[in-house]
Amino acid sequence: MKKILVVDDDLVVLATLSMGLRQAGYEVLQVDSGEFAIQICKHEMPELAILDIRMPGMSGFEVAEVLRNECKTPFIFLSAYSDEESVKSARELGALGYLVKPVEIRRLVPAIEIALARAEELARLEETNGNLIMALETNREIDIAIGILMHRHGLNRADAFVELRADARRQRRRMLDLARGVISGEDIRINS
Repeated sequence: MKKILVVDDDLVVLATLSMGLRQAGYEVLQVDSGEFAIQICKHEMPELAILDIRMPGMSGFEVAEVLRNECKTPFIFLSAYSDEESVKSARELGALGYLVKPVEIRRLVPAIEIALARAEELARLEETNGNLIMALETNREIDIAIGILMHRHGLNRADAFVELRADARRQRRRMLDLARGVISGEDIRINS
């Protein structure tokens, strides 16, 4: 069961949406203020937040910024306003949707499902990006070590790589760890 946080200062809207979403099969957390929404997100980690924009205290936009930066909670906006500036702000904050009140549950559920799917896709992309960055860093350090070995021992690139790999195997070390050692001044045993 997906956990959805609903944030709206209008208690009638809050109760109606929460009840409808529970009937649609979601676990619903409901709050009537932005400040409380942030506390809930930090402790309950919902899969999605549905935010009203204009609320006393913290606006939905302010809440969204905290959810994005601190909680990594994806969000959609549900607002009575559809002016161009609000839509632009929602887009710039990274909202996964923007719905205009009043909205029926049967129309809200597809938007939630699409937002949840998009959030999962974005999380996978972020993980892949992190893995690629780490791989590039690893390759960069190995390339630097290969260059050092080429210079120290007069080897060509292919031979320096083979020697680095062979010494890593002999020492039962990861190639990256040995490359970092070479960068720090350590030398390797050359078979040639």
